[in-house]
This record gives sequence, structure tokens and C-alpha cells, in this order.
Amino acid sequence: MGLLALTLPFTAHAETDSDRELLELYYEPQDLTVSTATRSPRPLSRSAENITVITAEQIEAMNAHTLADVLATVPGVQVSGNTAPASITFTEFAGATTRYIQILVDGVPIDDQFDNFAAPGMVPVQIIERVEVLKGPASSSWGNSLGGIVNVITKEPALHASFSGAASFSGGENGTRDGRGEVSGTVGSFGYYLSGGNVKSNGFHSFNATENNNAYAKLRWNLADRGSLRLTFNSMETAPQIGLITFADYSDRLKIRFLQSTISLDYNLTDRLTFNTFFKGSRFDYTRIDDTLSTGERFSTITSDEITSGGAAILTWRQGVHTLTGGVEFDHGQTKTSFDYPLFLFNQTIDASNDKWGFFLNDTITWERFSITPAVRYDLTSHSGDFFSPSLGATFSVTDKTLLRAYAARGYNLPILNPAYSTKDNGWTVQAGLETTDIPFLWLKGTWFRNQFKERGDTVTRTLREGFEIEARTAPIYNSWLTAGYVFTDAKNLQTDEKLPAVARHTWDLGLHYDDRTFRGALTGAYRWWNTPDYFGAEYNNFIWDLNLGWRFFRSDNTEAELFATGHNLFNGAQYHDEIFKNPGRWFEGGLRIKW
Repeated sequence: MGLLALTLPFTAHAETDSDRELLELYYEPQDLTVSTATRSPRPLSRSAENITVITAEQIEAMNAHTLADVLATVPGVQVSGNTAPASITFTEFAGATTRYIQILVDGVPIDDQFDNFAAPGMVPVQIIERVEVLKGPASSSWGNSLGGIVNVITKEPALHASFSGAASFSGGENGTRDGRGEVSGTVGSFGYYLSGGNVKSNGFHSFNATENNNAYAKLRWNLADRGSLRLTFNSMETAPQIGLITFADYSDRLKIRFLQSTISLDYNLTDRLTFNTFFKGSRFDYTRIDDTLSTGERFSTITSDEITSGGAAILTWRQGVHTLTGGVEFDHGQTKTSFDYPLFLFNQTIDASNDKWGFFLNDTITWERFSITPAVRYDLTSHSGDFFSPSLGATFSVTDKTLLRAYAARGYNLPILNPAYSTKDNGWTVQAGLETTDIPFLWLKGTWFRNQFKERGDTVTRTLREGFEIEARTAPIYNSWLTAGYVFTDAKNLQTDEKLPAVARHTWDLGLHYDDRTFRGALTGAYRWWNTPDYFGAEYNNFIWDLNLGWRFFRSDNTEAELFATGHNLFNGAQYHDEIFKNPGRWFEGGLRIKW
């Protein structure tokens, strides 16, 4: 629903001059509105949750290939397994691993139902208008999301042109290439956005080749001044080789295909009351094949075929100091997963289904410098029962340029969709933070967090993830600025007091940026210190430095052309938490981008 919510009128009553001034030195004006936390737009300065926004312009400056490359730049987010462009990766928010994080495209999950796994390496960046990353439970709005939400909001049809678009091609070492194109426009009341692309690489280690194909379409009909009707189609397909798992004597490769279509209505019933609804259908096919290295025999074949259908209806009412959002959504999911291990004469097929109903309500109450957002959601599932998810957030503007945040929430995660698993993971999170521009030429944000999870329900592992994160950015001076982020996470098993393995305890992100609208460049460094047992075979003694360059060598009223290049891992450092997913060494790529 992020897509629908983005089109709603801005909450003018909730926005003050001081809100806008707080961050406008560091963000474009449109970036000051977010919709992920409450499923209706509100100013970022009224959001109690820890939210990071990445825009299409920032993504373009990264020379990124997929959503995984984008997430890897967010402080507090770990992306491991990035062995080649568009490979299968794992995401972590301050110790909350992949299965606790829900990834949405246009407000619709792309996670598989069986294991709550989403592959950000499948999502092409050219369709992205903005990404909103919410760290911490978002169950009071979205249900199944104990660790956080990644909300990808796709591009809208161009409003002021009947035909516009962009095309780019890049090539690099080891057969790496990325070709993509998009066209967009509006004729009368009809708007369209079409995109397609292919990403391919032979990989940077043995048996690490990848290939992605993607296509996306959005058609929009404007309904006078009252709203719009949209139809979307999204196709993503990836076929990565995971690697040679030599200690286990097998090789591993995947094929994932995801198809999704939505039809949605966004309608202003009155000046203060808006109605949004959508219907969706998705299909997720997954095949994993492991072959024995020493004999060449098939070790295992795992296949999964999932079908999901559903929809949602949401009302948003703005009156006085209130922005009240409530809705209901329904999902019917069915999965058939087969496991075949011929060497062990083992074969099993699991058929499972799950019906989910969710009812949610939240209110953002704004009074002068103070805002408070109480929220509740009640979920009913046929597979694993019901769950109540409350949250309470508040912000307070100490000065026109300094904001305090506090947030507490209860969240949950659905178990594996298997009759043998029926108990949800759940937990409580509290966060508190400060954001300020009172220090001249500096934006500073700090957040303390404490996440206590009860994993696997009654069989139980009680875990705690506690720490803090700090982000800083300087104001542009001579078209140049600096960025920095540090996150500390202490993650442990509360029953044994042992540290949780493979959690990034210290992370650093540094950047030096330049952009004069003709030349741009960014030197970025990332360091991750994981807590890993010796048998992981990890290496993480080095910063990984990347250099992104761009030269806009042609510009007219309607056309722009840019050459760009990236040097990855300039100093050939090693940084990986598992020897199966060794990071690539130094490599280079470059390309041409044209917009019209």
C-alpha cells in the first residue's frame, strides 16, 4: 500500500515550517514524507520509528544493479552473500536476520510463504522511485515483520510527457553486464511506465555465475480530480550458482521465478477522507539443486511452487490534529514443497496453505511540537493462530532543528509453512533517538535499540539484540559532502549468555561525495566485524572501498547522457562472514546511461 499511500495528498495540517526546516538541508523536499510506518503519508520528522529513505537519484549515483546493492549502503543493514551482481543475498538489521525482514514491492510482499525469504538481488533498481527502510518491528501495520520492513515504491508514469524514458548498459570483468530500458508517459487520463532488463555475470569465484531477467509494467487511469486506478505486472527471474561447498562435497544452484500482478484504486471520498483498495495475485517458483562434487551424482533437489491471492482496503481520515488510518487485508497462500535426496532414498512433499486476515488501526496525533502515534493490529491465521501487535511512538521537537524520538512495539514472525511448525516468533522492541541539525553544517542522528525475541515459541530460544547506531552527514560545501555511520550490536542468547553467531557486532560506513551536476564521484568504505565461530572460515580484517564516478557529457532540454564507472573493492580486501560467500576481489565496470 506504500504505492497507494504515496499518491495521497500531503498531510499539510501535520507539517509545520520547523518540520520542513529540520532536514531540508540534507534531503530533497519530496523525501520528507514517508508512508511505511502507518501506511499513510506523514512527515519524516513526525515518524517515531527508525526510518531511512533512499531516493532514485541516490541509487543512480551508486551505479547499483539491484536492491541488494542499495541496502548494503544503509548503516545498520548487513547484506551478506553478495558474491556477484544479482546473486542471492541475506539481509540483517542489527542482528535480525533475513526471515525477520519483510520486503515489499508496491506494498505487496515478495517473500516466499514457506520460509519468509525474499531475494533483494532479484529486484532491479531502475523501477525504484524510493526505498523506505524501517528497522524494528512493523507488525502493528504490516503483520509478519519482527525485524523490520523494506518498502520499495516504484516509479509512476511521467506526468508531463507523452513519451520519455531511459536506457543504460554497463559491462565489466568476468562477463558482467547489465542492460536495462524504461519508457514512460501520460496521454490524457492514461499513464504508462514500462521497464525491462537483464543482469548477468560469470561470477568472481568458481561456480558463482548469476543471471537475472526482469520486466515491470504500470498502467494508470486518472479519475478526474478524485483519484486513480492502477494495474501493475511484475516479473522477476534469477538463476544464481551459490558456489562449491567443498567441505560438504556438493555444489549448489538456484532458480527462482516470481510473477505478481495488482489492480488498485486510490480515491478521495471527501477532502479529508481517502479510500484505497487493491487486489493481488502472485506466483513463486523455486528450485534448488545440489550435486555431489566427488561423484557427480545428484545430492538433492528441492522444489517449491507457491500461489498467493488477496487484497486490502484502507481508509485514511484527517481531521484537526488527527490522521487516522485503518484497514483490513486478506491473503490466501498455498505452497507445495518437495524434497528429494536420492542418495539417502528420502523423498517428501509438503502441501500447506494459510489464510491470513489482518485488521489494523493507527492515529497520528500532532499538537505543536509533539506527536504521538498509537497503533494496533490483530492477525488471524489458519496455520498458526492469532496475534495482537500494539505499538506506541512519539516525537518531540526540542528546537526547530532538534527532534527526539521514542518507540515501543510488539511484533511477530510466522513460522515455516509446514504442519510441523505452528508457533510464531515474537518479541518486544524499544527504541529512542535524537536527530539534529543544530550543529552548523552537520546532520546527526542517533538511535538506541533493545530487541528481545522469543524465537521458535515454546521450544524456545530467548535472545536479546541491544545497541546503538549513529549517522552523520555534512552539508554540501563546494559540491562536496561527507557521510558516516557506526552501529554497535550486542546480540546474545539470554539463556546461555553466549553471543549469537554471524551477527555483525561493529559496522562502519564512510563516504566522500562530490556532485556538480556534470561530474560526480563517491568514495565509500564499509567494514563489518561479525561474531563468527572458527568453522565459518570468515575473513573480515579490511575495509572494502568502492569508487563510483559519473560524467554527464551531454545535456539539452529533453535529453541527458552520462558515462559512469565503478571500481569495486579497490584495495582487494577480504570481508565475509562465511567462506561459502567470499566477497569478490578488486574488479571494474563501466557504462553509458541516456535519458530523454
